[in-house]
Amino acid sequence: MKAFKISNLTLFVKMFILLFMSVSVTVTILGMWYFNKSSEQIKHVTSTLLMENLQQNRLRIEQLFIQTELHSDSIIASGKLEVLDNRLEDRLFLSRSITLMNELRGSYEMTIYPADESRYSAYTLLIQSGMNSDSSNWLHKAIQLKGKGLWYFESNRFIYTRMIRSMSDLRPLAIIQLSFPATLFNQQLLSPAEYPNFRHYIVENESEAVLFASHDNMQSQKKDVFMSNIPLDNLPWKIVASIPEKDLIGPVEIIKRFSVLLILASIGLISILLVLITNSFISPIKYMVGHMKKVQFGQLVPSEKYGERGDEIGQLARGYNSLIFGMQELLATTNQMASEKSQTEMQMLIHQINPHFLYNTLDAIKWRADHVKEATITEMVTSLSNLIRYSINNGEEFTTVEREIEHVKSYLSIESLRNHDTFQVITNVQPRALNMPILKLIIQPLVENSVRHGLSKLPSGQGKILIRVYIEGEELVCTVEDNGPGISDKAQAQISRQSLPPEQIGGVGLFNVNRRLHIRFGANYNVSLTSRASGGCKATIRHPLM
Repeated sequence: MKAFKISNLTLFVKMFILLFMSVSVTVTILGMWYFNKSSEQIKHVTSTLLMENLQQNRLRIEQLFIQTELHSDSIIASGKLEVLDNRLEDRLFLSRSITLMNELRGSYEMTIYPADESRYSAYTLLIQSGMNSDSSNWLHKAIQLKGKGLWYFESNRFIYTRMIRSMSDLRPLAIIQLSFPATLFNQQLLSPAEYPNFRHYIVENESEAVLFASHDNMQSQKKDVFMSNIPLDNLPWKIVASIPEKDLIGPVEIIKRFSVLLILASIGLISILLVLITNSFISPIKYMVGHMKKVQFGQLVPSEKYGERGDEIGQLARGYNSLIFGMQELLATTNQMASEKSQTEMQMLIHQINPHFLYNTLDAIKWRADHVKEATITEMVTSLSNLIRYSINNGEEFTTVEREIEHVKSYLSIESLRNHDTFQVITNVQPRALNMPILKLIIQPLVENSVRHGLSKLPSGQGKILIRVYIEGEELVCTVEDNGPGISDKAQAQISRQSLPPEQIGGVGLFNVNRRLHIRFGANYNVSLTSRASGGCKATIRHPLM
């Protein structure tokens, strides 16, 4: 099984995956952000709801405690507790206390304790028989507060304890306790009707112990419950409100499901759109690829679609058609050139007969000259044959310096016989330059130029030609010097101008040599003509070593 590689996927799949990931990730992030924001908003609303409920209930609860404290003030103001004197006997103190408790209790449960437990030990024992040790502690605290009241919770009742003093001499008379059941407290609480599991608690400020719950089934303070609290003024408790998350999870779950469905629907719709969009780009490309595959099999079929589009696809289709039409035109031109080449080769084969006919004719002339003892004609015909054979040497472009010099000597032999030895020729070739490659037929045109334009203007027997070939650095240098009248400055400048016709730069030979050097080796290699200080002209060829 081949390993999975992204490079093996088609362009359609790559584009679809890229676009799908870029869009679906964005949609998913937005959906999650929307869900989180909605959840945070619900939590914020819940927290606000709890706090508002607590503030309302605190006022009602505090009013209940204030009314209890005011009732204790009314008992003191009535002065009826003045009948409780420490000098009374236990039985009389008990009788008066029971009478006062029935008379002053109002809507509360009231208990009177003597201020001096040691004086009324029997009464104290009778009253405290149903009390626990914590209640006794509250009595001692009330005595220590010297008339200030204090609240505590015991046996599911809220109890207010306060020591009563005589209004005349401020002597301790008794300790009163006013209490009311937690059910009365529960009646003051307001709970939202739409949340049946809404709970209230009374909690100790210091110990965080729960003293009272508005319902029997208390909710534990866990993470699955929203809770908020607010302290009660001048009381050692705080009121706590709670609501289970499950009562609020309904809207959150709805939002969650809606978010998930919205994301899935969006991704599904986006997938369909991406398929359509991607296909609108890939189909033209696949169409063009199909045509290009036909080109590989030699079928030059132009595209019939998408050429009218103004986008990049249209440009691609038009460019492909231009390429096909250009290839068709090039193929037609190539076929035409092949046909013309065949005709040219045929003509060249025909023209090859002419040199052979010329060789045979020269051989016949040479044989006739030998027969009549004409050595000069024989020598001229032999040199001419060598010149022709060298110039058509199978179309080769390069030769050696040695063969090029031999060709020059054959030419000079003919000129010497034709002019009856009216000039001298000196050849100086560096030995290591003899086998160096050189362009064919580039020295002979320079020698011919010296003979025709230099030595022809001198008296017979005074003409001289010096031919030198040597290596200088990375170049092969060939010079041809004569003692003729020299060359003008204008002619020297014209020799380097390729745009001039051959007749204006010293003839066809020099133009041909200069042009071939330029084409083969670049503008740095050419023919230069200079006047010699002692008279005459010097032609120089610089040829790269090969």
